[in-house]
Amino acid sequence: MGAEEPTRPCVLLVEDDVETQRFMGVLLGRRYEVLLASSGNELRQLLESDGGRVRLVLMDLSLKGGEDGLELTRALRQHDRWKSIPIIAVTAHAFPSDRANALNAGYDAYVEKPIDNVRLLRLVERVVNPS
Repeated sequence: MGAEEPTRPCVLLVEDDVETQRFMGVLLGRRYEVLLASSGNELRQLLESDGGRVRLVLMDLSLKGGEDGLELTRALRQHDRWKSIPIIAVTAHAFPSDRANALNAGYDAYVEKPIDNVRLLRLVERVVNPS
């Protein structure tokens, strides 16, 4: 019997743009298990079935469909099981009011697109593996 492979921390990316999904998957995939959701329904399904593995949610503010990231974040913050999962906004919305709205909705941090890869990776590491 061989040694078991160490489990990588699980990060859930909520993003409806396929190119951004690919980019973030490559960027984060070496250190983290990355789950992808493109909508609120997919987000909920993954959280319901993840067995508590998700350590962080990275979520865009703008999503196609019925709910945007602000609405989804507010909903997660109201849910007993998910309210303590850290959520980081990763978005092209760059106005100060966008940042304020995101933080007021319950996001823990805010990262603007285009993404500074090093900054994002450091932030994710601090959130997933606090010292």
